[in-house]
Amino acid sequence: MFQTFWRFRGAIAPHVWALAGGALLVVFVAAVEVALPWPMKVIVDDVLQPTGSSQLHETPAFLGLAGLSQLQLLLLAASALLAMTVLNAGADYLGTRLLNGVGERAMATIRAEVFTHLQRLSLAFHDKQRLGDLVTRTTTDVDYVRALMVSILSVLLPNVFILGFVITICVLIDPTFALIGLAVSPLLFVTVLFYRRRIKVASKEARSRDSDIAAAMSETFSSVRVMQTYTSEAHHEEDFRTRNDGRRDAGLKVIRLQSMFSPLVDIIATLGTVLVLWIGAQRVLDGTLTLGLLLVFLAYLKALYSPMKSLAKLTTVISRGQASAERIQEILDTAPAISDLPGARPAPRLAGAVELRSVSFGYHGDRHVLHGIDLTVEPGRVVAITGPTGAGKSSVVSLIPRLYDAAEGEVLLDGIDVRDLQVATVRRQISIVLQESILFRGTIYDNIAYGSEGVSREQVLAAAEAAHVDEFVRNLPLGYDTPVAERGVTLSGGQRQRIAIARALVRDTPIVILDEPTSGLDAISEQYVMRGLERLMAGRTVIVIAHRLSTLKRADRIYVLDKGRIVESGRHSELAAAGGLYSRLDSLQHAKDTPALTLVPAESGSLKTETSA
Repeated sequence: MFQTFWRFRGAIAPHVWALAGGALLVVFVAAVEVALPWPMKVIVDDVLQPTGSSQLHETPAFLGLAGLSQLQLLLLAASALLAMTVLNAGADYLGTRLLNGVGERAMATIRAEVFTHLQRLSLAFHDKQRLGDLVTRTTTDVDYVRALMVSILSVLLPNVFILGFVITICVLIDPTFALIGLAVSPLLFVTVLFYRRRIKVASKEARSRDSDIAAAMSETFSSVRVMQTYTSEAHHEEDFRTRNDGRRDAGLKVIRLQSMFSPLVDIIATLGTVLVLWIGAQRVLDGTLTLGLLLVFLAYLKALYSPMKSLAKLTTVISRGQASAERIQEILDTAPAISDLPGARPAPRLAGAVELRSVSFGYHGDRHVLHGIDLTVEPGRVVAITGPTGAGKSSVVSLIPRLYDAAEGEVLLDGIDVRDLQVATVRRQISIVLQESILFRGTIYDNIAYGSEGVSREQVLAAAEAAHVDEFVRNLPLGYDTPVAERGVTLSGGQRQRIAIARALVRDTPIVILDEPTSGLDAISEQYVMRGLERLMAGRTVIVIAHRLSTLKRADRIYVLDKGRIVESGRHSELAAAGGLYSRLDSLQHAKDTPALTLVPAESGSLKTETSA
């Protein structure tokens, strides 16, 4: 469990003095706890029962208080008990506040570190992850680690010191009696060890089930419009119920183990107490032990078993915290697949030349989706990439800003291998407008200025006007300060695209990538978006994924992809007359009445086209 501190030592190091102060206060509290039974011993043996063997009543003499009367001893012992209790409470308050403060600050650092690291991990990592699981690791798992660290410092650590103090004092006072009190400790230790391992495994399974639930909720409510439109609520409810039942069963297993564990520890500890009480009572009766000393031993016996009993009650917290720490560490130990190579230099201001030279690429090792791609774009030119769905168009453009690395071949910007340049300096010179543009929480102004540090308000408003954002913003009561809901769901598709185009204009990059930016828009929205795109494309190198003839005809060169290979390239007129795949795609768009199935190879015995009713 102490490995957790070592794992996150970087986050704890700035708070080492507060941690040390809290630990010292915890040790002080433990020492005071050990001293608390002695005033009661003086009251019982030297005030209430002053008669008997002098050897059994030597505490006042040992403290130099032999000449005090019974009333004076009572007053002194009671005052000492009160003073130690108040002092103990104050030290406990300060220690708890310090340690909990360190825990909160360290966890804030760890949470920020996990978030920052997740942002830097490549798309190859995020493609395999569930969003809900990542959210859980960044929030709930971090909280569980905090609970573990605070519990170790504020509960376990003082109990360990109390255990050491008690054993030492008991052995010094009466070694035989001390051994009797420790007789059940081996059994208690084995029981704790046996159950703790099983509770840890069960807790880890419960944490995994928590992530399943978070992932299901994230997926469901991020697509709530589709779910309600397709009346699929029952399907999602059944899926969530299955995941929820799995989490319930995992939680019940943890509870079952803990419910068996804690009472068992109490029974074993009580056996030790009964043994000491039985033998101690006989020694008090035969005069070889005072009643006060027996009370001290009983109090110490309780303190002796307290660390293991506390561990029993903390087992769930510790096991859950350890499981969460491992899950967080998995994230932090994952190295970014895309990073600056040794010796990588900042990218100069690019002219905009792009070249893919014999590039092959795959998302899963040797299973390539691109094969031997050769593609060249001269600065200031417009190149279109087209082809059937799944041909690899988006994969090609993802290699240019180095969202992925090519498995074979080279991606060159102005003749420089993109891997020889610092990633951030490359991406700052590339703007992307996606088919479905993503907006973030904030205002419309914030979303236009997103990713462009240091731009003036005049630049942002000029870009918004050029992209025809002002056409709809001027009708909003708050104008550019209008809040945008998550993912921009309160705006239409055309409005979101115009904001995305304005965002790209503000960046003023030499290279622009357009991924079917007008797909799915109505005619009016498309006109506004196309006007904005014309201004965005002016004087820049543009690589556009497109199917619309209006866009393809504007391209200086068109590359046709099919099954991860470039099968044709040229201008629109050349390709349309060549009789290849592009010609068939062109014919399909011209003949609107032609069924889409004509391009799809028909299976044996199936119809190639639909018949009209």
